[in-house]
Amino acid sequence: MKQLGISSQGGAASQSQTGARTLAVNAAFLKDIKDDNQDLKKLLDQITPITRHQQTAANHWPELIILISGLRDQLALHFSLEEAYGYFDDAVIAVAELSATAEKLRSEHPVLFASIRDLADQVSEVCSDRPEQVNQFIQRLDAFRRAFEIHEEGELKLILDSLDDDLGVGD
Repeated sequence: MKQLGISSQGGAASQSQTGARTLAVNAAFLKDIKDDNQDLKKLLDQITPITRHQQTAANHWPELIILISGLRDQLALHFSLEEAYGYFDDAVIAVAELSATAEKLRSEHPVLFASIRDLADQVSEVCSDRPEQVNQFIQRLDAFRRAFEIHEEGELKLILDSLDDDLGVGD
């Protein structure tokens, strides 16, 4: 019988009987984090229309600087919560495939955060009167957004797979 940790205390990865590190998935908390993170969605929803066109972005550059900085801070919180309560609770047994997926997704957090941190640093250095700089920044931001969306889709799939496995769906 597989058991997912559901305590509110963050734990660490557990060790299997073979000594290999196993990452437990706490689907209940991961889902709560996703459902309650409206601030992150709101920021992304504000940034997207501004950055669809170079001239719109240039006209709203001071606002964009603030929004990107807010996104950086919100993602720091988002990833911290996921790691504290979403992936690492003490599980007695974890399914190897879900553990590997969770480990892969968790390992993406530092890379994604470094990307948004760099973008937050770069946005204030861009001269909004220089279309080529604005376009280059928008391209880097779009690449980050795509990578983050893929990451979030992977986490949603992990939640659903974990819940299906825990509930015995498809047995």
